Amino acid sequence: MTSRYIPIIMESDKELPFYLVQVGQHWDQEHVVRPNGYLYQWIQTVEGEGELRLEDKTYRIKEGMAILLYKGAAHEYYAVSPQWIVDWIVFDGHQVEAFLQQHVGMPASGVLHLSRPDWFTSITQTLLDMEHADIPLRGVQCSSIIYTLLTSMMQYTSKQPNNSATNLNARLKPLFHYIEQNIDKPLTLEEMAAVTDYTPQHLCTIFKKSTGIRIFQYINSVRIKRSKELLLQQPQMQVKEIAALAGFEDVNYFCSVFKKHEQLSPSQFRRMYH
Repeated sequence: MTSRYIPIIMESDKELPFYLVQVGQHWDQEHVVRPNGYLYQWIQTVEGEGELRLEDKTYRIKEGMAILLYKGAAHEYYAVSPQWIVDWIVFDGHQVEAFLQQHVGMPASGVLHLSRPDWFTSITQTLLDMEHADIPLRGVQCSSIIYTLLTSMMQYTSKQPNNSATNLNARLKPLFHYIEQNIDKPLTLEEMAAVTDYTPQHLCTIFKKSTGIRIFQYINSVRIKRSKELLLQQPQMQVKEIAALAGFEDVNYFCSVFKKHEQLSPSQFRRMYH
């Protein structure tokens, strides 16, 4: 059943980092041409196929795929099957562009593959349900749902099939286990790449996409976690011994990294919790 919700947008809503403009579900998509663009749009294929013309390229949009359009980007899209059924969300906000560029990794309009199409369908439904929801500050609630849409793009979308952060994270599970089991030892990129059957360079790329941080940043975080456990579990153990057991060869470097993470020295951390 086709549904559409156009909320009342207050001036206060436009001051939010993200806000809903309109949302539609199970839409029999017509031919759309916008040479001057529109607002930010999320268009997810539910059934059938369509095509997107963006700049000088044409993209085929099938089930399990979605279009993300930037505000003001010229575009054209239309069905190429008898029916092209889509869910869509139109949104805006002063933080949208920065979030898409810095966190989703989408510097411009494009096409995305979805590892969890059902998840995005549920977000669309949640926004539609807001029309009849008896709640205060409806614009704020819609803003939080748009934020969920954007963070879900981080987790469940990719420019290539089966390459979302969630899928990559699953492939990296043996590496996470290896790091945990060998955190007290020197860890080289070559050794870790061998665990995953990736090249060192490719491992660095997919690790950053999956976790949002570089691999050695992650290792330091795990080492700091281990050191915190030891500081509390072994109150008589010297800091230099804890540094070694957590995988830091130099105690001064350990103290520097610990303070950067915790805003406390190891000794101050121990005193605070004992």
